[in-house]
Amino acid sequence: MLRLYFVPSVLVFVFVMLLGPLAVAQTLANKMDIRVLIDVSGSMKKTDPKTLRIPALQVLTQLLPQGTRAGVWQFADTPKVIVPLGLVNAQWQQQATAAAQHISSKGQYTNIGAALKAAAFNAQDKASGRQLHVILLTDGMVDISKDEAENQRARRNLLEPILQQYIDLGARVHTIGLSHQADKETLSTMAYLTDGSFKVAENADQLLDIFLRALDNTVITQQVPVKIEEQSFEVQANVESMTVVVEKNGDNKVQLRDGRQRLFGQQQTLPNQQWQTSATHDVITIQQPVAGTWALVSPTATLKRINVVGKLQILLQQSHQNIKVGQRAYIDVQLANERSVLLTENQLQGFTLGVQVELDSDEISNQQQVFVANQKTRVYLPVLDQAGMYTLNILVAKGKLVREVSRSLRVHPLVAAPLVSQVSQNQPPPAEEIAVVTEAATVNEPASMAISKEQASPALQALMTDSNFTNTPEVVVLVAAQAEGEASLVADTATDTATDTATDTATDTATDTATDTATDTATDTATDTATDTATDTGTDTTADTTADTTADTTADTTADTTADTATDAAAVTATATDPATATDPATEPKETMDASLDRWLVVIGAGLLLLILLVFSRRSAARAT
Repeated sequence: MLRLYFVPSVLVFVFVMLLGPLAVAQTLANKMDIRVLIDVSGSMKKTDPKTLRIPALQVLTQLLPQGTRAGVWQFADTPKVIVPLGLVNAQWQQQATAAAQHISSKGQYTNIGAALKAAAFNAQDKASGRQLHVILLTDGMVDISKDEAENQRARRNLLEPILQQYIDLGARVHTIGLSHQADKETLSTMAYLTDGSFKVAENADQLLDIFLRALDNTVITQQVPVKIEEQSFEVQANVESMTVVVEKNGDNKVQLRDGRQRLFGQQQTLPNQQWQTSATHDVITIQQPVAGTWALVSPTATLKRINVVGKLQILLQQSHQNIKVGQRAYIDVQLANERSVLLTENQLQGFTLGVQVELDSDEISNQQQVFVANQKTRVYLPVLDQAGMYTLNILVAKGKLVREVSRSLRVHPLVAAPLVSQVSQNQPPPAEEIAVVTEAATVNEPASMAISKEQASPALQALMTDSNFTNTPEVVVLVAAQAEGEASLVADTATDTATDTATDTATDTATDTATDTATDTATDTATDTATDTATDTGTDTTADTTADTTADTTADTTADTTADTATDAAAVTATATDPATATDPATEPKETMDASLDRWLVVIGAGLLLLILLVFSRRSAARAT
């Protein structure tokens, strides 16, 4: 009897293991580890004479979300920690505001490599599940000595072993060059190889805007739209806290009017308000703000942004921050509640997702899409044929509730993107596999867009892998092939792979057919035998037969499923390798669905067989007693 009761337990275990991956939705990471590196070399006296790095850093640290892990270093000849690594909270932010006051420009050299070593991530940081980011500000070249040869060695060391550690851990490096005297080639290479962002601030007055753009590319900051002419904004009742950034423009008596039309300034703050001021900006943090229309009251000041935190969480992942002309990137978005639990299908009703692409404030595209329950909602960006820095505005709306998230996308010319091979001829990088879309998709119809089989950077591969998506295979080309001989070798390899894969597919198909036949025969025989045995014999015999049949059926089903899976994988490989055998995008989802349905029917059939055997065994036991 023990074996009889063991059979249903095994059946339940098998079904739980099969249904488990389908029942649990993969969510996107929303926690960050951010390390800020500030150049304090002597040349900063010329490029930043007013030391505008101080207010820019103060605003940046005030805008870091609570719970983010962060730290700040300054560097010149050697790096120095000015704000230790820790979790961002009110105390950490106060410490950062005070530490920023001590930034100076007294160093002799600009040792960027030493700074990256000091702030380096490790395997434990990667295992924490946080997204890893560095924001680096400098105005000069890699400079550690008066010997130019030593400086060149330091630059190569920076771009190879030091930066490789960041690449291996999936960390992104966002670089900011203060003035055109900065080593733009090195800084852009660092950003490109780690899929980070790069921007030059022509003067220190632009520093805060570029800091904020770098911040937007590292954390998910929800903003509410600002009515520019009225200098006002709407606050909903579900907002738990908000941070208002005001550019003073000479006004040191800035005031705000809250949702109840009450005026207050730096000297009239309430217990739930915190007002931080600097030479150029005010940052006002308000807990549980009153719902309604808020406005800035000032003759010259302007609202820079309003960040809000509420019960709605926007989980977002961008496939690439750097692509080349003709390539395509995409964005995955999910919505969750304050406990990071994904919203259900009913809760998603009424929410819309909009993605606007801009270049130099000119709108390139604007897509609208509804959210998909229990999986990432993916929006493919249009194919961009012009190089430049694009702004991506992601808009989540439901009625009067509107949230904006801003990101950047750098589109490089096909031949102008810097690579390590330009610095060192000894270790050229391997060719990067990334899809090039051969036909432009219709921007206004996201569902009909051609889908490229992209390979995200190492930093994103774990996050971007999701069985909920079935991408249409396309021809994969090598973007960075470095010689005709290498390109010829790649083509030969592709041909061999396609031939081998086709042979393997044929073999797997034959095996699969044989396995299916054996499974059907075994199932029919097992059913007849079990029925006769259950009628003529007692409980023990029935239990033995049930256990044996379960083992046989499970083994056959497993073999059949494995063979089907191998055949599907081989077919996809052959399709992606050989353009002549490319799958029709219109038929592939149906074929995938049919294959999945066949496998489930086998599993359900096995379950019904076990149920029948269990019923007959119980009847036989009752008759025997």
